[in-house]
Amino acid sequence: MAKKAADQRMTRQDWIMAARRALITGGIEQVKVDRLAREMKITRGSFYWFFKSREELLEALLEDWEATNTKPLLDAIAKLPKGDGMAAMNALIEFWVEEKEFSPAYDSAMRDWARISPAVEKAVRRIDDKRIDAIKQMFLDMGYPDEEAFIRARVTYFHQVGYYALRIRESKATRLKLLPLYTKTLI
Repeated sequence: MAKKAADQRMTRQDWIMAARRALITGGIEQVKVDRLAREMKITRGSFYWFFKSREELLEALLEDWEATNTKPLLDAIAKLPKGDGMAAMNALIEFWVEEKEFSPAYDSAMRDWARISPAVEKAVRRIDDKRIDAIKQMFLDMGYPDEEAFIRARVTYFHQVGYYALRIRESKATRLKLLPLYTKTLI
């Protein structure tokens, strides 16, 4: 009876969050309906109240990643100080370092998934382009010409993606201490 009650309290977002955790901890192969149901201690049948198929869940997972890992980044970039390159770059790097509205683990898991799925690779490239365009605008606001702003945006973005891909382990305090030097180097 407890399992049935739990099934009735579950939401679509609960399934997406469980899929996100599975993706981050074990890769896309771990995002299976039965496995998620066991983790949530509910029946598999409740899944079908919210999704027609595993594919629909995977599409929702991609949408969730864009909403939770890209929209906050784009919003943060839009709010960066204009005319003060050091302040803008510091704020952007702090956004990434704080990891409050951006999950490096989620981003890395999506990139791993993209290596084996052409559709996900296309989505990741689209998101990367959006992020780079936003960072490019930051450099345009600093007065850089278009092509240079684009290259600086790519270097900044690739630097950050590389940080996560290489799983560089530094404390937040160390990263924040190095922030002025990174800022000086990147702008």
